[in-house]
Amino acid sequence: MATPATTTSKKATAARRRVAGDARAPARRRTTTTARAKPARKVPALGAVGSAVRAGVVDRLKALAALESEIARLSRGAVAEALAVAGITAREVTAILRDVVAGAIEAAGRAGSELTVSVKGVAKGAIAGVHDAHRDLIRAAATIVKTAIAQANRIGAEAGPVARSALDGIGEGATEAGANAVAVVNAGMKSALAAASDISALAAEAVRQVVVGSAQGIAEVVKSHRAAPAPRRAGRGRAP
Repeated sequence: MATPATTTSKKATAARRRVAGDARAPARRRTTTTARAKPARKVPALGAVGSAVRAGVVDRLKALAALESEIARLSRGAVAEALAVAGITAREVTAILRDVVAGAIEAAGRAGSELTVSVKGVAKGAIAGVHDAHRDLIRAAATIVKTAIAQANRIGAEAGPVARSALDGIGEGATEAGANAVAVVNAGMKSALAAASDISALAAEAVRQVVVGSAQGIAEVVKSHRAAPAPRRAGRGRAP
């Protein structure tokens, strides 16, 4: 019959054997599973028709960009020259800006070209021209946007796209000229809302949505244009 001491001794021996066996047994390797990256989807190759359409669209977009730049250049020069006259009053500045914007919109209607391209180009050039002439940019931005929306409404254009184009043009023009684009665009936003409210509730809502989007994106526009080198303007100096 086993005594308590014998039983205790056997348990201790068994425990020592288990410990020794665990020490001799090789450690289990931890297995890790790595997620396989999904293969990138292949872009379907264009056929002859698709390639022709792509080439035509690219050419068209390049032509629109060139047209916008040319309108901006003409507007900037015309506004800066007109405002460089000594003794010109603030009321006369407003009249000149209205005339320039109305002329660009009327030209787009007669030529059947993209209205938004003309609006953005003339807004961009006009606000830069006001800066060149050392005039009030805040008041100029309000006049440009208000005139663009009112003139576009006369030819049956929607207020939302016109307001967006005008605000984008003002933001780019002010940034390229080295002005405070945020303050200038904010003035344009207020004027856009007021001008649209005079047309209809539907136009006011459309412009309100544009203003919200412009407020969110103006910082990115300013950053992108500050990162790019400012274009040199040969043959033109700042008005005294």
